[in-house]
Amino acid sequence: MALAHLRYCAEPGCTAKVRGGRCPRHTREYNHRRGSAKARGYDYAWSQYSKAWLARHPTCGERADGQLFAQHSRCIREGRLTPADCTDHIMPLSRGGAKWDPLNHQSLCFSCNVAKGDRLP
Repeated sequence: MALAHLRYCAEPGCTAKVRGGRCPRHTREYNHRRGSAKARGYDYAWSQYSKAWLARHPTCGERADGQLFAQHSRCIREGRLTPADCTDHIMPLSRGGAKWDPLNHQSLCFSCNVAKGDRLP
């Protein structure tokens, strides 16, 4: 099995080499700045809502109307139908997106959800 190429830590200015993401020091700092999921508004009620949403919209890129959108789904852009892992806010809560508005929700796989987050400034 080939070893993964090492990259620089994702924290600007850090010279630590990692397989991906942040070095242990910056991971702790980032998680502390970001806050827990509960502190960001993802509580038990959201967990239950998300499970029900994914049961109705099980495919990566699927939105409330049942249509598949490629805007945030690399899977759809590449012609793959991938099972969704999470309910994503199209407009993040941190930018004023509505938490409970189904028109602000989409189903994404973990890979597409992470890629979307990495693209947002």
